[in-house]
Amino acid sequence: MKTESVLTIVSSGGHLTQALCMMSKIDNFHLVTSVDLKLNVGAQGYTVIPDTQFNALIHAGNLVRAIKLIHKLKPKSLFSTGGPICIPFALAAKIFNKRFIYLDTLSRVQDLSNTARFLYKYKLATEIFVQWQNVANKYPGLQCVGKTFDICGENRQ
Repeated sequence: MKTESVLTIVSSGGHLTQALCMMSKIDNFHLVTSVDLKLNVGAQGYTVIPDTQFNALIHAGNLVRAIKLIHKLKPKSLFSTGGPICIPFALAAKIFNKRFIYLDTLSRVQDLSNTARFLYKYKLATEIFVQWQNVANKYPGLQCVGKTFDICGENRQ
């Protein structure tokens, strides 16, 4: 019997770092990103797709990739910490009636990122979490989870 998994979609850099911190608590996840890490990050599988920065044709191609990947892997839910790379997967999650959970980046202290605003405006995420209470206060229905990783080393033992 196949174990249910989380399909994790993130851009490289800080988005990827935050996602990997979250995924360290998940036993079975498949990582989708725009960079070939050539590292073992604990994922059960790994897919590299083109970065979508402001290119509608790449978004369309990634929507097709997302549909195929969701159909193949049958994840329990989808998760992202950001970058526009996740938007085609959010659309595909709607098509397949899958949970799409979005955690906005820790760097967004005053307002949502562009990606989070898009997901919020078009109701493409099942849940959107933020890491700062003042951001959550601006948008009905968002939940603040606080800092999801210790970027400043404040919790050192």
